[in-house]
Amino acid sequence: MSINVLVIGKNSLLANCFKKYSRISKIKYINYKKIKQINFDKFSHIINFSIEPDNFKKNYLHTNKIDKKICKLIQNSNCIYVFPSSRLVYNKSKENYYGRNKKETEKDIKKIKKKFLILRISTLLTFDLSNRNLFISKALKSLKKNNQIEIDISKSTYKDFITSKILIYVLDNLLINEVIGTYNLSSNIPIKVIDIFKSLIKGFGKGKIIFKKKLKKNHSFVLNNAKLKEKVRFKLLKKDILDYCIELGKKLNA
Repeated sequence: MSINVLVIGKNSLLANCFKKYSRISKIKYINYKKIKQINFDKFSHIINFSIEPDNFKKNYLHTNKIDKKICKLIQNSNCIYVFPSSRLVYNKSKENYYGRNKKETEKDIKKIKKKFLILRISTLLTFDLSNRNLFISKALKSLKKNNQIEIDISKSTYKDFITSKILIYVLDNLLINEVIGTYNLSSNIPIKVIDIFKSLIKGFGKGKIIFKKKLKKNHSFVLNNAKLKEKVRFKLLKKDILDYCIELGKKLNA
């Protein structure tokens, strides 16, 4: 079957990244409300980039369970259901509604759909000045508006970052090769958060980093992507990531 992708959540950040970088020719974008009008048998892959706000603040039982509903609609279809999960599924904090809900959604998908692709994505780097509660969105917006970035974690805190271009490159290859299963989509490179911020400021040409008086616990993490690299070959270095952040900073001057 040729690759024909249906993307649900056409205005989401990941959908915008997909529109910009994907090399796949047959892609249809829709809003979630339109799913009952779709003939799913026409598609090789269904990707749900939409997410309801309740997933960030309520227990799974009290959410709309969009992915579960979609999977029931395509239960007997031969398509692959693609679910962008999160590295936060590994965080067991009681306050981590988003990560716990992603984990519960993964379980529902596996119960209903035989062919699925679950991607646990690390911290995304892309150009976004919206009000989204995302690491990069908040940093860029604060830098542009206030000439500073506030930080509430220690200088030694590191994270695993993935650029939007590499993320979509990997996703494209997984779709084209009809890969199924669960994978960490990450760089597997520890980079200090403060170095990311310094690169943004370097690109912008001005600004400073402000440390808050009360710092959070160190939530450093790296996602092992060895399983993913068995399916897709890609090269991403620490320098590539920091250079990309310099370019994001430069875009603030546009």
